[in-house]
Amino acid sequence: MIGRFAPRARRLRFLACARMEHPRRRRVLAGLTAGLAALVGFTVGTAAVAAPAETGAWAVERSATAKVADLVGAGSINDTGARYGVEGTDLGHMFMVGPRMAMTFGDTFGAPAAKNFFSVPHTDWRSNVIASIDPPASPANGLSFKGMITDRGGHAKELIPSQKRKGVQETVIPTYGIATGAKNTTMNLQYMSVQSFDRPGHWRLTGAGMVTSTDGGTTWTDSGARWAADSKFGQVAYVRPGGPDDPASPVEAGTAPGSQIYVYGIPGGRYGDLSLARVPAEKLTDTTAYRYWNGTDWVAGEANAVPVVKGPVGELSVRWNAYYQRWIMMYLVDDTGEVVLRTATTPTGPWTPAQVVTTTKEFPQAYAPYLTPRWNDGPDIWFTMSQYTTYRVELMKTRLTPLAAGAPLPAAVVPQSAPARSASLSAPGFRSAVPAPETSTPMPSSTPPATTTPVTTPAAPTSQAPSTTAAAPAAAPAATTTPPTIDTASPEPADETTPP
Repeated sequence: MIGRFAPRARRLRFLACARMEHPRRRRVLAGLTAGLAALVGFTVGTAAVAAPAETGAWAVERSATAKVADLVGAGSINDTGARYGVEGTDLGHMFMVGPRMAMTFGDTFGAPAAKNFFSVPHTDWRSNVIASIDPPASPANGLSFKGMITDRGGHAKELIPSQKRKGVQETVIPTYGIATGAKNTTMNLQYMSVQSFDRPGHWRLTGAGMVTSTDGGTTWTDSGARWAADSKFGQVAYVRPGGPDDPASPVEAGTAPGSQIYVYGIPGGRYGDLSLARVPAEKLTDTTAYRYWNGTDWVAGEANAVPVVKGPVGELSVRWNAYYQRWIMMYLVDDTGEVVLRTATTPTGPWTPAQVVTTTKEFPQAYAPYLTPRWNDGPDIWFTMSQYTTYRVELMKTRLTPLAAGAPLPAAVVPQSAPARSASLSAPGFRSAVPAPETSTPMPSSTPPATTTPVTTPAAPTSQAPSTTAAAPAAAPAATTTPPTIDTASPEPADETTPP
């Protein structure tokens, strides 16, 4: 994501990859139809391991925090520069689509490769791209990409177009994704439309919106959902108890597994508070169906949402961990450079005080810790993390260790940030029922593509995009393929105005 730090078949479906690099694999797949989908249900990658008997309190085991593998760029396990024209990108948040995992990225650039990525200019700017992964039994050796959505051979496709004009619309970045629909094959990405990156950790939005795909991520359609430029939900993370990303999690009494989505929201930038909303899964794109926690009840109207966790809160993720029997939240505290973790027994909290997992001293200019939607049944906690210096996404891991009753936290995990040292401010009630069973959900044999009406998308300007580190990356040339049918030029609600 540019500007976040300063000096500090030409179709690939997730349910049936049509493009493979190995010739023999291409021959094997040649007979498959484009719409073929594997009838595979949701599975957890490894057999569950019993947690220690003491599950009252946990402390981060800082010594267990380690980098597993680079996922993008030259020399990475996916060699995305050579395979997809992706030398640098960030974010990498994940969600399940049928049996496959989608990994979504932000601002993406092509050659040349560089250790200090923005020390040289880069071409081929795309605001967002996406990869698919066949989940391995264990991520211990990294996450290998099955493929990426492409618009031509060897070139990852920009999914949601942007104007790439600072002060108007600098970029459009997906902040989180989730699959919904009867068979969990409708892909949804909430994005933020960035007006400009102003200074480290601070950026202005023109608004936020949501796009959907029913053909495995090849084409995307505007859902019509909009959030204002100053929304408390300009950037989000999703949790769906009992759904495909947290299949073994507890479900609230009286609700069906996967029926509710909890939305954790922060405004544009990394310095806002964390607010909470919930919405029925089938109404994710209907903003009138959202209900917001006001400190005592779930009510309509985003203006009534109160902080659940005091900022500064940066890009975040939340997942259920069956080993620790806790919901885990991770995010960056930007002003102190601390990647932190909180736990709770319900997805609504209350959340414990944050603990430090790692810092920007150990991993320079690190941000965006995104927990994986699989492998959450053992002692290792797996997550992706970006580093702006190298402009790469890495697979990381850490662990928790039992804390004796009444024992203080180790000094190494106590944040410098005073707000991070505080527990959550309030927590909605959540009556846990029996944990959701891990049943297999059959996938459809084919998924019809969405029927859409093309819209005009402004071509990327030829001027360079500003960079706050060094040489500015050049804007991408005008697209030679049909642009996606998504209008992001004015993503704010119709009754709102774009800030000057």
